[in-house]
Amino acid sequence: MKENINNLTALLIVISIATLSYLNINKEKVGIDVKVTKQIVEKEIEIETEETVVAKIPTISQVVISGKITWPINREARFFTRDTSITTYVDWIGKFNLTFPLDSSGYLTFHHGMETTAMYCNPDDTIHITINTKKFDETITYTGSIESNYLAWKYLYEEGTTVGGDVYNNTAEELSSLIDSFVSPLIVELNRINMNNTKFYDSELKEMNQIKEYVLKRHEQVKNLPNAGEEAINFTYPDKDSNLISLSDFKGSYVYVDIWATWCGPCKYEIPFLIQLEKDYHDANIIFMSVSVDVEKAKQKWIDMINEKDMGGVQLISTDGWQSQIMKDYAINSIPRFMLFDPDGNIISVNAVRPSSEEIREIFNGFGNIEEEVVDL
Repeated sequence: MKENINNLTALLIVISIATLSYLNINKEKVGIDVKVTKQIVEKEIEIETEETVVAKIPTISQVVISGKITWPINREARFFTRDTSITTYVDWIGKFNLTFPLDSSGYLTFHHGMETTAMYCNPDDTIHITINTKKFDETITYTGSIESNYLAWKYLYEEGTTVGGDVYNNTAEELSSLIDSFVSPLIVELNRINMNNTKFYDSELKEMNQIKEYVLKRHEQVKNLPNAGEEAINFTYPDKDSNLISLSDFKGSYVYVDIWATWCGPCKYEIPFLIQLEKDYHDANIIFMSVSVDVEKAKQKWIDMINEKDMGGVQLISTDGWQSQIMKDYAINSIPRFMLFDPDGNIISVNAVRPSSEEIREIFNGFGNIEEEVVDL
């Protein structure tokens, strides 16, 4: 009996130990499962979050532009947006095709060879260009872009038409009327094509208004300048040896003044003509004066260019750039600007013709005739 009890006790102990072991094992398994489940849940949350972010990114529309170039200049067709350049290649028969993303409507520039033209694209546009490089602007047409066809027509219109008027000699009323006459056909054409693109329509109207505002503002700036025959506004600037020289130092001579800068392409274009002009009229009573509006840090570049190009005449520099007093006094907003003064220090013109024009020689020859007539009298 006692042995049976001992066996029962042993059995109970074994069962207890097994039960405890089982519970501990399951407890461990539960702990692991909770941890793994937590990791899986967290991973699923991460995945869901990434998918949500992707879903919020707007889809960017694609613009398709194809074209056929007759007599291609080279193999490149390039398109420029405000901040991007896109290049595609023309095949052996002059065809090209490209697709690029565009998230909003706007102007582009199409470039081939040395020619450029303006375009306008909307998201999802499909445009086909045809062009003959023998007559670039006269032949370009667009299928699928009313706006670009208008811009092509507009370019030809503006090329064959001038605004007219002279901010120096016309009244504000005259200038306003001339500008209205100039933009009227543009507005008529915009209305004729009856486009639905109000953004483009408003942009073109805004540009027309800006032209008018600019011209009238420019007229306001120059209307207070001394007129021809009135006393010039004197100025004084240093030469490359720091000697101060004034316009008034040359009373008794005609003075032809060039306002320029070393960074200005059109200014540099005029330099060979100016040098030749000075050589041809070396014995005439004409002083050739150049005033650079380069800033102080470009002074050495100015000196180097004078020496390199062997520029004669009176060479002065202001070093204040666009803030130079001469720019303010004579309402100069673009260079090169040429001015002409008579021997009495009075103004002949504050917007004289350039050295590259034959007209300036006719004017200079007239100075000689005037002097001869005075001597004969």
